Amino acid sequence: MKKIQIAIAVALGLASVSAMAYDNTVRAGIINVQVHSESPDFTSNGPAFLTPQPAGLTVGNATTVLLGYTRRLNDNFDFDFLAGIPPEHDVKGRGTLAPYGTIAKVKQRAPTFFINYNFGAPTNAWRPYVGLGFNYTQFFDATSTAVGNIATGGPTKIDLKDSFGLAGQVGISYKFSDRWSVNASIAAADVKTDMKATTGSIERKTTINFRPVVYGLCVGYSF
Repeated sequence: MKKIQIAIAVALGLASVSAMAYDNTVRAGIINVQVHSESPDFTSNGPAFLTPQPAGLTVGNATTVLLGYTRRLNDNFDFDFLAGIPPEHDVKGRGTLAPYGTIAKVKQRAPTFFINYNFGAPTNAWRPYVGLGFNYTQFFDATSTAVGNIATGGPTKIDLKDSFGLAGQVGISYKFSDRWSVNASIAAADVKTDMKATTGSIERKTTINFRPVVYGLCVGYSF
């Protein structure tokens, strides 16, 4: 009887170790970036009639592929890195620019790091978590559309500065096998950029606060 009890204890111990042995998880899925942009009206070094007020812009939403890597630090904390295929956002005019519709397009890459706290035990199937981290957003391939060039009076070059800011997320993961899991999350980050649009010798400037809220759904594999 004692041998049977020892065997059961060893088996349970091995199962527990096996369930906790995977320190790395890779993930892939879909994210939807909901942008709640705010920006003041453009300022300009040119005459007022070239930038009639109010004139501003709003940034559209985007959906793309999520890629992530998680490294377990201990039973409750882990390091989380999220990235993905850079999405493209439509930029629409506001105020006197509103009739022109989409006046520009821009892509962004936004690698984000989190330290997550996971509730419950590593052996639990369901584990909610919260995370705090840091976001870096780089804007590239910013182009003025044909109607955007008409609105600004000619071919226009657009420059946006990189953004650095805090980020936070909440989520929940469900482990449906020893190695496989699904994950749902909501994240937000402080993303701001100074924008300059140059048309000939005319420079128009504003600051965009993107205020993104990112919804993610992905599948993970642990090893």
